[in-house]
Amino acid sequence: MPKLILGLVGSPRRFGNCEVYIKEISSYMGFDHKLELIRLPELNIMPCQACYGCIMDNPCPHNDDMERLLGYIEKADGIIIATPVYYLGAHSIFKRILDRGFLFYRYLERTFGKPCILINIYGIKDRVGVSSQALMVFASFLGLTIKANVYLKAALPGEVFFNKTYHKKARKLAEIMFSERKDMDRNGCPFCGCDIIRMKKDHFVCTLCHGKFKIDENRNPLKIKEGGIFGTPEHMFLHKKWLAGMKKQFLASRKEILRALTPLKNMGEWVDLNP
Repeated sequence: MPKLILGLVGSPRRFGNCEVYIKEISSYMGFDHKLELIRLPELNIMPCQACYGCIMDNPCPHNDDMERLLGYIEKADGIIIATPVYYLGAHSIFKRILDRGFLFYRYLERTFGKPCILINIYGIKDRVGVSSQALMVFASFLGLTIKANVYLKAALPGEVFFNKTYHKKARKLAEIMFSERKDMDRNGCPFCGCDIIRMKKDHFVCTLCHGKFKIDENRNPLKIKEGGIFGTPEHMFLHKKWLAGMKKQFLASRKEILRALTPLKNMGEWVDLNP
């Protein structure tokens, strides 16, 4: 039975670099497979209402494309996710999806361990920004196994296809998708590979897994402590349990909280943006 590869295209541009590179990776896969594509910016993903309904195992009040998207990820054998870098970040569709990320818990046991490849396509030399952070958060909270997180410089539509180095990279990515190998930045977090790090006085903290580490005199990372965010589905469900407890705690003291906030209720004047 052919493997199902799901390409999540984070660009609204038809046949742009994100779409082209996903297809090129697929073209190098030396096994029977089917490539399905979803253009993420075309999805109807409504803003989270912060109702905590999904945490309490109630239906989400939104009837949009969110759970349909998660259903396609659940069915796929492997996922390739690509985004253009806009203003030093990933396309806003990823933030809209992540804001609804509590719904991930409904699918985590079935998405856990699926291999994925992350592609960040930027236009100006070295200006990658924090794009990869959004893609890694998206993949990690779904329990996906990140096989590679790569950056490609290609500003013009289709430009990514005319770089010989990127052809070689696409072939390598196709080969490692279902292998035991990974292609991650060795200079990133020693726990998860994220290369966006927060500096503390005497150590570093990963902004993804929140693991703590130092750098020795030979510039090698020394692990101090894991962040405790990611792990098995059972471990990640502990966060859901904590959130449900916080919801119950709020409901138990809701009247007292609202009473204390009453003096602030009518302060300020809301701006009418549609006069």
